[in-house]
Amino acid sequence: MQDIERKAIETFTKNMAYFSMEHPDLHKKIELLSLAIENGQYKEKYALEYKEDGYFDLLELESGKWLYGSSSSEMAKQAASRVNYSKNNGVIETFYNFKFDQKAVDTARSTDPTASSFATTAPVISYIDSIIDKNTTTMRHIYKFIFFGTGLGLHLKEIDRKIDANIYLIIEDDLEIFRSSLFVTDYFEIGKKSRLFFSIMENDYIFKETFNRFLHEAFIRNSYLKYFLFNDSYLHKIRKIQNFIVTSSHITYPHHRLLQKNIRTLETLREDFKFFDVSKSHNAELFMKRPVILVAAGPSLDKNIEWLKKSAEHATVVALFMTTPTLFRHGILPDVIVHVDEQEHPVLSTLSKVEDHSLYGRSVFFLSPSVEMKLFKNIIDKEKTYMFEDRTRYRFEMGSLEGFSVGEIAYALTLIWGTKELYLLGLDLALDRETGKTHSEGHMSAQNRVETGRTEEGEVVSLRGSTFEVKGNFGGTVKTTPLFDMSIHRINFFTGKLKGANRRVYNLNDGAFFEECIPTRAETVDLGKIPVKDERFTDELAEVFDTHADNRMSPRELDMFELRIKDAREKLQAVKTFSETRQPSVGQFQAAFTEVASHLITTPDGHISELSQILIIYLQNIGGYMGDFFNTKGVDNPKRHIKYLQRAVSEQLIKIIEKYLDAITAGKPAAQ
Repeated sequence: MQDIERKAIETFTKNMAYFSMEHPDLHKKIELLSLAIENGQYKEKYALEYKEDGYFDLLELESGKWLYGSSSSEMAKQAASRVNYSKNNGVIETFYNFKFDQKAVDTARSTDPTASSFATTAPVISYIDSIIDKNTTTMRHIYKFIFFGTGLGLHLKEIDRKIDANIYLIIEDDLEIFRSSLFVTDYFEIGKKSRLFFSIMENDYIFKETFNRFLHEAFIRNSYLKYFLFNDSYLHKIRKIQNFIVTSSHITYPHHRLLQKNIRTLETLREDFKFFDVSKSHNAELFMKRPVILVAAGPSLDKNIEWLKKSAEHATVVALFMTTPTLFRHGILPDVIVHVDEQEHPVLSTLSKVEDHSLYGRSVFFLSPSVEMKLFKNIIDKEKTYMFEDRTRYRFEMGSLEGFSVGEIAYALTLIWGTKELYLLGLDLALDRETGKTHSEGHMSAQNRVETGRTEEGEVVSLRGSTFEVKGNFGGTVKTTPLFDMSIHRINFFTGKLKGANRRVYNLNDGAFFEECIPTRAETVDLGKIPVKDERFTDELAEVFDTHADNRMSPRELDMFELRIKDAREKLQAVKTFSETRQPSVGQFQAAFTEVASHLITTPDGHISELSQILIIYLQNIGGYMGDFFNTKGVDNPKRHIKYLQRAVSEQLIKIIEKYLDAITAGKPAAQ
């Protein structure tokens, strides 16, 4: 028994030494628990025991129940026996199984790469789908594996011995159980040959960050993520991961939209618009003296429209462009209008609901340079229009904002301006409790009603159609969607970064709760004592904004243009070289593809490369399919498939790069 105890302590010590070097945050978490136990500040819930039958088990002290109840060693072997190379069980798919007929593929080949993501993915996806059937094929090797629950970790060792995966994600919600496993399982040995990611007692936000790091590591190995479930208490974690996957950047914002955003931004840069500095906060006196009401298009807008009508003349009204039909209908003229979406349809839909476009003329506009300017030129006053970049950085000295919707970006802007007192209206980011609607009447999505029935494990999770509960602003819980949840987290991020201690943000919505925002019923807010705005108010706003804006690129920004062009040409040549190099085997083709992909997504030190970001998203979109081809056992006629895929992938990459290169070459501003 003494040898067993000595070995257990030695294993724990080596694990902690490994964690201190490779996972210092986890090491600190375990150290704090150990210290709390030693000081009597934490009462242990479990006792690790070595049974006479020759195995470790964990006793829950309060209930007297054993974690295993029989040989943990035998159970670990049984767990390993259940892990296989099938694509149909014990697996999380990370891509949608799109189906294309030949006509769709032919159409895609001639489609502009900014029109649809399928314009450059269909020729690759459809071919791989035609030669690989997941129901009849198996994996050559398991590269990435997820453990849901560690127990004492014995099954980790057995499964690792069997599959020898390159990358593991190890999840355990009970820190004390995980600490106990350090006496039994030598994680340090697994860590010598495999990349380990740990999610130990993490909240949802940190868990998502950990999972995303795991997902982005060797992303062409993401096609099928195999996993082992220690017990059913971890089923909810699978659902969370499904939500994380569908909210990944390459799914929520496809490469064709980022390419289009860049092209539009480059066009707008030539038109001499003013860019507003969003790189830092500005404590403008105008925003210190008068409160701001930020108006978004959630269900709470309709419910509180009478309050807004009464309050608008006393506050600075900042409205999302999509809300303007509703506001104009009720006689409310917003002082500032914000819009970022580069897609034309939402703009056309909004404008079609407004009979008198001259109503826009008095407002200050804050726009992304990627919006379709031909739709706005007849309604804006250029002298009262300000650009700010989102997802691009051509005017990098002026900063850039990134969000998942215009709501959180407009929220960030109000904080950057220096707003002291801010009221959020219509920023629900949740479904209406009674109707299930996501937006107010008048919004192009106003008729959307999301069914809130529970989605069973294993079903497809969608960005807008799936729902789950989050904390409600006025207590209890509300239903939200994965897309809304992304915005909730982004709002909390901007609050932490920009709000400060001396500002007050009031959340008037019967929707999601936001951190550091005060839940407030609109009917309890009276702004009537604040002086009414005069006719020159928006001109005064523009004068304030002008002090933090300019329309001239700096020498550094101009120099970076040249570096972008050089980088794009080098990437284009790398793809052409790849396309012309013979690949005699799947292994060599895989190595060549990995090498060119690495080159395409790499940005030289000190450089900014929007093209690299576009290509990262594209390669993530096709990476799962390419990885499936590389890792499927027994594919017939591999040389024929290699020849086709090499040509198809090269053609699509060239299509994207040349489109970008044409735009940035034409969009290069003259020296100023």
